[in-house]
Amino acid sequence: MASVVADASGRIPVPRTVQAVLVLVTLFLPPVAWVGVRAVWALRGRAELFAAAGEHRRQRPTDQQLVDHLRDEHPLTPLWWMLAVLGGLGTLCLGFALPFALTDGAVLAGALLGAGLATSLTALALAVPGIRRADRQGAQDRKRRTELWSLPSAVERRLTVPLLGGDGAHLGA
Repeated sequence: MASVVADASGRIPVPRTVQAVLVLVTLFLPPVAWVGVRAVWALRGRAELFAAAGEHRRQRPTDQQLVDHLRDEHPLTPLWWMLAVLGGLGTLCLGFALPFALTDGAVLAGALLGAGLATSLTALALAVPGIRRADRQGAQDRKRRTELWSLPSAVERRLTVPLLGGDGAHLGA
């Protein structure tokens, strides 16, 4: 925002590429960081709960601990979905822009767009198996949880609500 204002006021000239990079970082870095930190926190808590359950079988965790750390989906599921969405959007945008750059004869822009397209396709190819793997791990967690603890019905209902919404889509969709 500061670079756009500085450029618009004419005080400090800021190249358009720098502004574009700053806008992209501002848009994508906070959600990626939030999902990553949340996933690490949930994985750590989940591991601690299962380790404690192995040592002290009679001591059941609190309801809040169960709701926070042992959902019916794996904690990395939102991270994989975010990677899939960003990879898909990147593939769509870069795939659309690449032919225009190549017809204009901009070799460097075509090479950069092609590299971005390859990166987006790779991210998409990694995210789909990651989603499936996280789904299998969530099912294993559910099985381990039922073997270790019997849950009260209110907590059980809250645990079955996936973090991403009913069908794996984003809550805002």
